[in-house]
Amino acid sequence: MRHCMRKSQITLRVVVISACLLSSACATVDMSDMASTKSLDASNATDVNVVERAAAKLYSVFTNRGFVAKDSRNKMRSAALTLLKGLENKPLNEDVNYAQSVSSLDALETDIELARGYVDQTRQAAEIYLAMAPGETSLRKELASLEKSLIASKEAQDTFAEALLLKNQPKNNAEFLQFSASVDFLRRATDAFGDRVRSDAMELGKDAIG
Repeated sequence: MRHCMRKSQITLRVVVISACLLSSACATVDMSDMASTKSLDASNATDVNVVERAAAKLYSVFTNRGFVAKDSRNKMRSAALTLLKGLENKPLNEDVNYAQSVSSLDALETDIELARGYVDQTRQAAEIYLAMAPGETSLRKELASLEKSLIASKEAQDTFAEALLLKNQPKNNAEFLQFSASVDFLRRATDAFGDRVRSDAMELGKDAIG
């Protein structure tokens, strides 16, 4: 009985999330180099690990463009190369300071919009995967990927804030506020995975005791 109720709840959540993804309110920027991960069809969400792949794409772009802190770039680049086989291994210029080097406010806002698209896609992948994953599925790897994505996103948030400051722009810049909101939504999705992992661990502990 409980199994049937759980299955019905998961189905309902998938329908709601799928409707959200199709609505303009959940639209993300068009990124041609993400063609390989653009399909988040709920029917194969449990077969293809869209969470790790979306997260790896985020690491790759954020490191290549210098959005993340210098000491994080090689670590995140390594994670992206591991998860995305065939990804071009471009050398990183660790001395580049994005906030100081971005050419104009227009270029900065374009980059913020691009970054927001990757954050949104990672969050959307997480929501669908969590809704579709059977109760017995371990989500530890996905949680680790989301935590790294969240760290990268927060570092990018700091980088963009610094760039705005250097250009004498306020932090209430529209693009920056939207990016910050997307980071917060990704945090909530990551927290939901954490809750699920902790809940599963508690259930395993009860079964072991019983």
